[in-house]
Amino acid sequence: MNATIVAKKEPKTLRGNRIGGVLVRNRIPRGALVAVVVLAAGLAVPYIVLDRYYITLLFDGLILSMLALSIGFLARHLGLISLGHVAFFGGAAYGYAIAITRWQFTPLAAAGFGLLVGTVLAIVMGALVVRATGMGFLMLTLAFGQALYALCIQRFAIPYTGAFDGLQAPFPPGTSFLGLSRSDVMNAGLFWPVAWIVLVLVVFGMWVVGRTSFGTLLEGIRENEERMRFSGFDTYRPRLIAFVASGFVAALAGVLFAINAAYVSPEVLGFLEAGDSLTATIVGGASTLGGPVLGGFLYVWAQATFNSSGNLHLYIGIALILVLMFLPGGIVGSAQRLWGRMRSRRKENEK
Repeated sequence: MNATIVAKKEPKTLRGNRIGGVLVRNRIPRGALVAVVVLAAGLAVPYIVLDRYYITLLFDGLILSMLALSIGFLARHLGLISLGHVAFFGGAAYGYAIAITRWQFTPLAAAGFGLLVGTVLAIVMGALVVRATGMGFLMLTLAFGQALYALCIQRFAIPYTGAFDGLQAPFPPGTSFLGLSRSDVMNAGLFWPVAWIVLVLVVFGMWVVGRTSFGTLLEGIRENEERMRFSGFDTYRPRLIAFVASGFVAALAGVLFAINAAYVSPEVLGFLEAGDSLTATIVGGASTLGGPVLGGFLYVWAQATFNSSGNLHLYIGIALILVLMFLPGGIVGSAQRLWGRMRSRRKENEK
């Protein structure tokens, strides 16, 4: 009764600004404006970075960033760490390649089919694993991802996946993808705008979800799932929806990768790919949206810089130790905490 009276008396502006109910309305236009500025800045990259080698590195970083974002979404909202998102990444890439090579789909239709394959895999895996938590969830996702890898290299799968030889996926003659020819999409500079637009839309979409009642529900489940159930909330369905949404983002990354590379191999489903994406997430910071993006670009840069020495994994191990010990929230998360402390001290000094 009292709650009803308070809700009626509450000003409309406060109801629109309340976190945990509807969208924080006054923040959405501001966030959209930031997204437009970032989008415009990113579209200028091919005109600034003219060297084909460096623009290719940036494109590889973009793909890894999107895969890391999908992992970070679960870690941020549900506290779940996945090593199986390569199943959706690789499954979507193989779906695209198979549709192109065996069924002669147009590139756009093949991309849609690849997204469907990756999303269906996320639904199937999610229905089986989202009840698990902690190490159990981590190991189950890893097991499913490696099971898919094992299936792709079996002899019966050779006509579809090419096993260890991989699968070439050139465009059928006379076709294009969003007006881009086969040579255009294989050029990182020309294909960059498409991939960048997708990345910005994904980040903005995740940012919006985090400010809805659904995002608040996910955080409540992360903090105390048992209390949420006792309060009458269904916790299984939101966890499954979040898992499928993150799988869809990983599938997007897989399709973009396959279109650009025109080739898919079992490596996209391998443990190393899973480790790379998780490392990028941790180093950048899973607790923020910008963390996985920064981590993806930094990881690809480090891979290109230190791989020739033969000590890449040593350097990665050292970087992980340093981040976990001294920057537990990742680079971006730690920077945000430091900035918050500096602002608090400045306000105290002003008083």
